[in-house]
Amino acid sequence: MYRYFRFFFVFITFSWVAASFVSAQDRYNFFYGKVLDQETRKPLENVNLSVSASNVGTVTSKNGSFSFYIDTIPARLVVSYVGYITKYILLDATSFSLTVYLSPALSELPEVEIRANAHEAFFKDEHYAVLDYELDSGMVYLLIYKRYLSRSELICKSIYGDTVAMSQPFYFKPERLFRDCLGFMHVLSHDSGFQVFRQGKEMQLIHPVNLKKFDDVLKNCVAATQEVLYFQHVTDRGQGVEYFGVNRKTLEKNPIAMVRDEKKLKMLRRNEGDAMLLQSTVLPDSRDDFVAWNYVHKILYRPIKTSLFRIGEFTCIFNTPEKQMEFYDREGSFSYKLAIRADDVDDGRWTCDLVVDEQSGKIYTLYVRNGTFNIYEIDVNSGALKKRLSLFHPYPRKVRIFNSFVYYLYDVAGDPDNKMLYRQKL
Repeated sequence: MYRYFRFFFVFITFSWVAASFVSAQDRYNFFYGKVLDQETRKPLENVNLSVSASNVGTVTSKNGSFSFYIDTIPARLVVSYVGYITKYILLDATSFSLTVYLSPALSELPEVEIRANAHEAFFKDEHYAVLDYELDSGMVYLLIYKRYLSRSELICKSIYGDTVAMSQPFYFKPERLFRDCLGFMHVLSHDSGFQVFRQGKEMQLIHPVNLKKFDDVLKNCVAATQEVLYFQHVTDRGQGVEYFGVNRKTLEKNPIAMVRDEKKLKMLRRNEGDAMLLQSTVLPDSRDDFVAWNYVHKILYRPIKTSLFRIGEFTCIFNTPEKQMEFYDREGSFSYKLAIRADDVDDGRWTCDLVVDEQSGKIYTLYVRNGTFNIYEIDVNSGALKKRLSLFHPYPRKVRIFNSFVYYLYDVAGDPDNKMLYRQKL
């Protein structure tokens, strides 16, 4: 009898310990990974890691490894090491495995603030206006026209303003330029797409293809490496975007991340009328119905702004609804998540637009106040925003940045064919 009682007591004790262990696992979040030098990819030893507003902290081992438990997420992890730039990482349930890369700190001279914003007309012509433009590898492609598109041409200029090549006048009315994920330039009309072929001082349009087929193949390809093509797929009536990669050799498809505006999706679930209007793509006949349809599509449930960029050796996904950025290394492993401190800026409305300078790898975002667009640089180590300049012209269109110059289109007053390309130095 005593033997059975002892067995029962041991069983109860073991069950209680196991339950406590499982409960503790549910209550705590286990993070682990490595800290590497971003340039050499070698592990860093004795790197300090601490969770803000807590007593949790650790250091990396000889091979750069670390691990720790925290009881509450989201949280902010501070990674610091002498001689390197401190990194601030957002911890949540996205991934519990981290590969953190630290950049060596460079000693720089103090920045000099230049209050006078130098601006210049990169393309301004009394006969032609700019319909669209694109930047590519130090070249500026401009789709120009005159007399209400009766004569349209494509010109290519260097960033110094010199004309490199020109096309013959088009026999059709173009609508815009498009640079695909592989770096090829295209001219698009209302029903066709043409690839731009530049040879010497001449440019020709080749490989015409139906616009629907063009969109099916290239529209959703957003970035590329030698191994992987990156695609996006819009879901949830424009309130979600799925990102995935396709191996260029094996054609294997691998999901990367999903970005969703959970607040707007919750609104849709609560408002069946909004959901029905958003699902309808046919314009209503009556004025009142059109106003309601337009409000739902263009104002209340505008498609979310999110993007995927290649920044150096990293693939970066911008989750603007959550004000976050996710970084993946060249092996495709999750590196870290960064919180964009957009709410710290009191300089107008955040446009949620993100612009990457392909030359420098720096990331910028825009705020607008009374028509003035203000450009802020995003620190990829802390998520802090720093103002760089205000654009000279109000309500600019299609803002791009290359080699520390901001390019934008602006409608010059007084002429119907009046859109010109301007730029300002950051």
